[in-house]
Amino acid sequence: MNDRNLDKLAAQTAQNIIAATTASKSGEVDNLVTKTLGVLQDQGVYAATLFLFSRTGKADRAIAPFIRQQLFKLIPTLAPGTTAPSDEAQDTLKFVTEHIADDIDTLFLVKQVWEQTLIYTRYGAKAMRKEGN
Repeated sequence: MNDRNLDKLAAQTAQNIIAATTASKSGEVDNLVTKTLGVLQDQGVYAATLFLFSRTGKADRAIAPFIRQQLFKLIPTLAPGTTAPSDEAQDTLKFVTEHIADDIDTLFLVKQVWEQTLIYTRYGAKAMRKEGN
């Protein structure tokens, strides 16, 4: 991980989220990403994960899995020796508790990189909206 440019990794992940959500309205993507970022900043990684699994609106249900999957694809880089969990709520929440929240340095690193990723994703969604998508 030491040779990885984490800012580049965040930017690439944000691009992947935007690419995966092109079927959704950019404003809906921006809205969910903004809410997720707020939960992450206020309550942390576990709460943000839970938030993404708890979405019930039609648009959010369509977008949330792409955000979750891309954020968790970062984990093997941020927490060497781990693999991304399945996209099942209980497995993922248990994974966060046992492999991310268990080590304070890993927890802060994941939070920081996820924040940067979500910020870039917001800008990407706004840029798409400006382009008319």
